[in-house]
Amino acid sequence: MNLKEYLSQKEPVRMPRVIIEEHQYIVASNSKHSNGEVRRRVYFKTKNALLAGVEYCLIGGSFYTTDYDGNPKNRSCFRII
Repeated sequence: MNLKEYLSQKEPVRMPRVIIEEHQYIVASNSKHSNGEVRRRVYFKTKNALLAGVEYCLIGGSFYTTDYDGNPKNRSCFRII
């Protein structure tokens, strides 16, 4: 499912696989951790109240919600390919 389909669901599906295209998000910063993992702070380019202003952490091809310090917390349904 794509982002438009996800945001327009009449009956939301729990944890679908939502493919995000490069033009739909902004990379705020990059960081590399000791295990060689590259983490990126990302935001969606949208005015949708569900996603606007929410910070995610992009690791590999998966988006993660973040804690107060910006560390990855829970894997979300959003993915890039």
